[in-house]
Amino acid sequence: MTTPNESAIRDSLMQRLELIEPGLQLVQREHYLRNEHGASGFLDILARDSKGRLVVIEIKKTDAAAREALQELFKYAALLRSKYLVRELDYRLVILAVEWHELLVPYSEFLQRASYEVSAGKVILDSSGLPERTEAVEPIETSKQRKFSTRHFLWAFQSQSAADLAAENIADHMLASGLRDFVLVRSRPTDARISDKTFLYFAQQELSLNEYQALLRRRLGEEEYQEYVDGISGLVEEEDRISESADQVWLPGYDALYGSLHRTDSEISHPEKAGRWFGEGKQAEVHIFRHGRFVTDFISDEAIVSELIGHQGTSDIHLRMDAKVSSGPQMSALSAAIENVCFYSPTWRGALKDLLMYAQRTGAASVSIAAFCNDDVLRAVAGMAFEYPGFAPTFRLTIQRGENQTEQFIGLLEWDGSSIAFEPIVRNYFDGDPFGYFMAHHFGGHRSFDQDIMRDLGLSQAVFREGPDGPERVRVQGAAVLTAPQEIRGSIPSLIDANAEEVKKIVDVFMNHDEGFRRIITDWVNRAANPE
Repeated sequence: MTTPNESAIRDSLMQRLELIEPGLQLVQREHYLRNEHGASGFLDILARDSKGRLVVIEIKKTDAAAREALQELFKYAALLRSKYLVRELDYRLVILAVEWHELLVPYSEFLQRASYEVSAGKVILDSSGLPERTEAVEPIETSKQRKFSTRHFLWAFQSQSAADLAAENIADHMLASGLRDFVLVRSRPTDARISDKTFLYFAQQELSLNEYQALLRRRLGEEEYQEYVDGISGLVEEEDRISESADQVWLPGYDALYGSLHRTDSEISHPEKAGRWFGEGKQAEVHIFRHGRFVTDFISDEAIVSELIGHQGTSDIHLRMDAKVSSGPQMSALSAAIENVCFYSPTWRGALKDLLMYAQRTGAASVSIAAFCNDDVLRAVAGMAFEYPGFAPTFRLTIQRGENQTEQFIGLLEWDGSSIAFEPIVRNYFDGDPFGYFMAHHFGGHRSFDQDIMRDLGLSQAVFREGPDGPERVRVQGAAVLTAPQEIRGSIPSLIDANAEEVKKIVDVFMNHDEGFRRIITDWVNRAANPE
């Protein structure tokens, strides 16, 4: 018996469009499209849906033919816009295939990036080889790009040999937990106080929430798993649920490992802490133990350390990236990184995206940005009380137009001159217990009300351009940057000077309860008192 070919399958579906979707009306079979640049093609089926939108239906039978489908859909979308001046909301694309082995992964990737609506179906053939029905094809979760989870960990050992042995045991534990891609960075600090110790710094490739939960279901009993689900249910943002899950996935069985490591100390870490730990000249004898897909010559040691710090758009708080304005992928990556880092900072997020558009519309050559948005204004105020700027959120965006033509924009916190009171903040956001801040900070909950605390302190995010006479307040309007008429008001230092007693209460909470903060500030004060 002769098996029906692709044309026969198409013609059969054309006669029974309800197999594809109820309400479809045929416009034309093998509709021809062409543009003035010579591109052309025949649409298998052109239809209209129940809402009047054009529906392009592309049909493939074999894996070999299916590989061509996505390329054709890209072409047809462009040809439709060119010939009929339709908007992307005016049409939809439907891909139907008998075989999906070769098509599912690229289709799933395509769907994430398409600017128009795309859907897919699997054609089920009857005994005669003609369509019997279609079944919706759901995209799969494709592999994420390289991105370290924001939850890191650090162990200290008396010797390199102890650290190397621990690295093997830790790796075995992580692999048994289901984690495949991770690194352990062995190093010796140059700080004389701890230079006799060797450290291991752990970070893992971030998975999706679904992937973490699948691993946890396999490792935990029903009651334990429900306890985990209840524990993350109060976290508002998915990124916080992912971060907490990244920790939880390797904790089962860790107690037994912990006792065998012979470590002298251990502590949680994150990109902000990594930025200080791996700062220039801070670590010596650095060696990276790689696992999974990190075992490759395509990722340098320098790239790994840079991404642990979060300088390449892979952190929720740090960003340092460059992009050519003419490069769509680079500008898209930069925009996505801004969205991530400034997720809880809507004023700066909007301003930076407007500035990217301004750069594109005015023919700039490149854009560079360095940003730090820790969404932790209380820590910023406490640090600035010691004139330490490292906790203060800020950004600097440079637009390069020629060799010697640049524009620089900065984001700073501005104070409106109002008085502050710390007790109401503790009462309203931390249930009356200052230590509640640290619990909220550990789980990322502080970020969701950081903007509210900023307003209570009279602080807001402002954007300035560096002019010949100093910074000037600006706003972006279309392809122009306009100087705003409002005068520049106060800053965090002026808030501190005017509210010394209330700021001392904030400082005391951090100095009494946050060992990491106290250590950083103590080092800062000592260096200021004894400059080399």
